[in-house]
Amino acid sequence: MKLKFRFKNRKIKFREADYIEKHYIKDGKAVIPIHLNNINELYMKHDQIKLALSDGVCDYIEEIAYIIPLKYPIVLEIHCPEITEEQQLRIKKVIKNNYGMEIDDRDYDINVANRRCISLFFLGLIFMLLSFALQEKVTQFLVEFFAIAGWVALWEMFESLMLNNAAKRTERLYKLQLYDSEIKFVFPQIKESETEEENKEETTIK
Repeated sequence: MKLKFRFKNRKIKFREADYIEKHYIKDGKAVIPIHLNNINELYMKHDQIKLALSDGVCDYIEEIAYIIPLKYPIVLEIHCPEITEEQQLRIKKVIKNNYGMEIDDRDYDINVANRRCISLFFLGLIFMLLSFALQEKVTQFLVEFFAIAGWVALWEMFESLMLNNAAKRTERLYKLQLYDSEIKFVFPQIKESETEEENKEETTIK
């Protein structure tokens, strides 16, 4: 049964890698297309100053970025009506600031977790030393209490360091991948037939 389970996992990973390669990888880069009918769809609905990305756009970008290996640089390809260069620069800054703040949040969480691990380590060490030093001076109950408390503190430290902290560092890497992403704008191209018809209409009006 274990062999079958491992074999199935390999098949799933292979399909996922094949799917990413087929739909998102272009010229060695992972391209995430973002289609907007209006450029305001990029921002939060009630954000009048347009500084916060909408939850829908963020969720969409991060859901795709999560399955893209870190070895691929990401390109955010925004398909929208034509906008000025000034607006393009503003959008790029907003996206960079958005993921920059999220990286700062992860750094803060990691620093807090590291301080907690250091505190738990010294607390566990003190309890373990007390359990050895007081073996002949206090009751067996207190010795066992200090020993158990020490092991619990040390276990909490290892769990926080190996599991929680590792997950936060991985999440930070994904945010950094998005922060370093290249941002491109793709505008709809006007067909030549449409421009010719517009020119004919102008001539007939004249």
